[in-house]
Amino acid sequence: MATRNNSLQWGLVIVVLIVIISGMTIANYNFASKNPGGNDFLVHWVGTRNLVFEGISPYSDETALDIQTLAYGRPARADEHELRVAYPLYSIVVFFPFALIKDFNIARAVWMTTLELALLALSFVSIRIVNWKPKTLTLVIFFLFSMLWYHAVRPLINGNVVILIALGLAGAFLAIRDGRDELAGVLLALTTIKPQVTLVVLVF
Repeated sequence: MATRNNSLQWGLVIVVLIVIISGMTIANYNFASKNPGGNDFLVHWVGTRNLVFEGISPYSDETALDIQTLAYGRPARADEHELRVAYPLYSIVVFFPFALIKDFNIARAVWMTTLELALLALSFVSIRIVNWKPKTLTLVIFFLFSMLWYHAVRPLINGNVVILIALGLAGAFLAIRDGRDELAGVLLALTTIKPQVTLVVLVF
């Protein structure tokens, strides 16, 4: 009987999580449809799709033109950002699942949901690292702040992978503290897709 009750409880939890995540994605899709942007994600979504489905280099002028056309409706002017892929080629490991989605707004919505979940996970991991045990109200305020402050909202809207990089670094620090060096190594390796952010940490 206890086993059956546990199974029902876990089943209920899974259903609730699916409903919440689906609601987040629908809300993100409505936002993406009404608010063009997400260029940080657009660059790598197009670059990955061109490589996987067309065999075109993500660093080519052709790919850059495809990105610019989607972002600006035309080639970029001299005073505008060229929106070229600059991440290492293995970054497609991160973007590949989203590149399978043909519609950009849907892909952006799913990506935003992923980043939102990553922000929550980052907050949780950060608490674990310092062994902080706040009261319930303080914890709720902390999680809300983590989701709503400027440095969370801006990369979320832009679709910047830096949120996942931050989660990877925090996860690596926690893994090192707990003696899980292999996991830390994998996480640190994945954070190198944005080397300008992680270089100092990796050198250290």
